[in-house]
Amino acid sequence: MSEKLTFSWRDVPRAAKLGFSAKKIALMVIGMFVATIVYALFEYLALLSCGKTLSEIWHAYRFVPFPFGENFYGSWTVLGKILHFVAIFLATIVMILTGVAVSKVTYEQLKGDEFYEMSKAIKFALKEGRAAVFAPITLILMILAIIFVGVILGLIGKIPYLGEIFLLLSSVPAFFGVILIVYLAFSFVLSLFISAPIVATTKSDTFDTLFEVFSTLNSQNWRFVIYEVILGIVEFIAVSIWIFAIGRALWIAEAVLGHPWLMGTKYLNLERIAHYYLSVPPIFNTPFAQKVLDILKVSSITSPPSFLPSVNIVMLIVGFIFGIMLYAIVFMALGYGGAMFWSGNTLIYIVLTKKKDDIDLLERKEEEEISLEYEESEKEEKKEEETSEEKVEKAESQQDEQQKE
Repeated sequence: MSEKLTFSWRDVPRAAKLGFSAKKIALMVIGMFVATIVYALFEYLALLSCGKTLSEIWHAYRFVPFPFGENFYGSWTVLGKILHFVAIFLATIVMILTGVAVSKVTYEQLKGDEFYEMSKAIKFALKEGRAAVFAPITLILMILAIIFVGVILGLIGKIPYLGEIFLLLSSVPAFFGVILIVYLAFSFVLSLFISAPIVATTKSDTFDTLFEVFSTLNSQNWRFVIYEVILGIVEFIAVSIWIFAIGRALWIAEAVLGHPWLMGTKYLNLERIAHYYLSVPPIFNTPFAQKVLDILKVSSITSPPSFLPSVNIVMLIVGFIFGIMLYAIVFMALGYGGAMFWSGNTLIYIVLTKKKDDIDLLERKEEEEISLEYEESEKEEKKEEETSEEKVEKAESQQDEQQKE
C-alpha cells in the first residue's frame, strides 16, 4: 500500500525519516567508496604527469589527493589538467548513479514496498541511470554550442566594414541566444537535483528527462526553490544531529579503550595511525565548516597528524585497517546527508508532478507490475478452465455410471 502524501511542502520534512535508512545509507557508502577510488586513481595519475613522485603525493595527500591549493594554471601540464577534470567528472557520474539507486529505493518504499532490495536498485541504476547522467551533459553541450556560435559571430565581426553590419543584423538573435544560455544554465542546475528522481520514478530516457526538467523549471520554479530551502534546513539539522551522535560514539570508545587501566596509549596510537591516513577535502577547512564542526565536537577530525607514531609492525598494520574503517565511518556520517538529499528530491519531484500534471506517480504501475498482474490473471483463467473441465468430466462420468446402472 502506497504512503499517503499531502502533495504540499508538508511532505518535504519526511525526507529526514526516509533518508534514515540502513539500506539507503549503505548505498551511499558504497557509492562514495567507488567514487573515491575512481577519483583517487585519476588524481594520482594527474599529479604523476605533472612531475611529482608517488612518495611526494602520498606524504602530501595520503589515499585521496585534493590538490586544489596547487598552482593549477602554472605548474600543471595539459595532461594533468585533463586527468584532474576526468577524475571529478567520473566521480560525479558515480554519485549521480548512486542517487538513482537511492531514489529508486525511496520510490518503491513510498509505493509500499519496504523490502525492495539493494541489488535491484543497483542493477536499475546501472541499466537505466544513463539518462540521469546524459541529461546534464546534454545541457552543457547545448550551452557550449551556443557559445561556439557566439565565438564565430565575434570572429566575423572582426572583418572590416562587413563585420559591423553583420554584428548589427545578428544582434537580436545573439541577445536571445544569451537569454537561452541563462535558461539552460538554470536547467542544468535543476537537472542535478531531479534527473535521478525522474529516472527512478518514470524510467525515462534522456529526452523525457530533459522534458521533465524544462517542464518543472517553467511551471514550478518557485515551488522548487522553496521546497529545496525547506529540505536544506531540515537536512542541516538532521545531519548535524547524526554527526554529533557518531562523534560522541567515537568519544566513548576512546574514553573506555584509551583508559590507562585498559589499552591506554596503545589504543590512542592506533587511533592516531588511522587518523593519519584520512584525507580531508578543503571545504571542511573553511571557517564556517570549522565552526559547525566545533559545535558538533568533531573538528579534530579535520587535522590529521603529519607523521606516524613509533610503534611495532603489528600496530601499523592494524592502524592501517582502522584507517580504512575510519573512511567507512566518515562516509556513513555523510551518507545520511546523501540519502536524505535524494529521498527529499524524490519526494519533491513526486509532489511537483502532481501539481503540474495532476499525476500521482505513486499510483503509477510499472511494466514489471503490469506483466505480473497479467501473468496472475492468466494463471487464474487457466485454473478456472481446468476446474470447469474437471466439472464437465465428473458430470460425464456420473452420467456414464447412471446409464450402466
